[in-house]
Amino acid sequence: MKSRREEAIAYFYEGYNCTQAVLLAHSDLLGVDTEQILKICQSFGGGMARLREVCGTVSAMFMIAGALTGSSDPKDTEGKKRNYAAVQKLAEDFREKNGSIICRTLLGLDGTRPDVVAASYREGSVPEPRTKEYYKKRPCPELIGDACDIIAANFPDEKTGGELSGAEV
Repeated sequence: MKSRREEAIAYFYEGYNCTQAVLLAHSDLLGVDTEQILKICQSFGGGMARLREVCGTVSAMFMIAGALTGSSDPKDTEGKKRNYAAVQKLAEDFREKNGSIICRTLLGLDGTRPDVVAASYREGSVPEPRTKEYYKKRPCPELIGDACDIIAANFPDEKTGGELSGAEV
């Protein structure tokens, strides 16, 4: 049986964006049809539609936290508190592991990652073709794996060795 980490990375190599890849690997936890997941989270790839803002893997972690700890009652202050604490913990864990939750920083497009070719970034809405070169210059598969590991650590389930219990906050 593939781990969620392996599944998510495989989805990325199939052509799904980073957000879609992480959410597809956790789709059983979301209670949402796969087609809807793919449509809803498509906009979050590339740090939100290639704006290079919050990393798509981080957005996926937050969506999973919402599905697992969120409340649909707007007056549920305790539910919001629980969810916000879970999201903040996920962000903290990701930032601790990778130095940032911002796509442009993680890709080295702000000068902080000299090992990544900043010239690979092209402004605009057209995604780059998925070629061998594309995958070579991207840390995305590792970031996808990190997001899956962080989710597993905060929300253990049958694939990660424990019961689904929610983030420790």
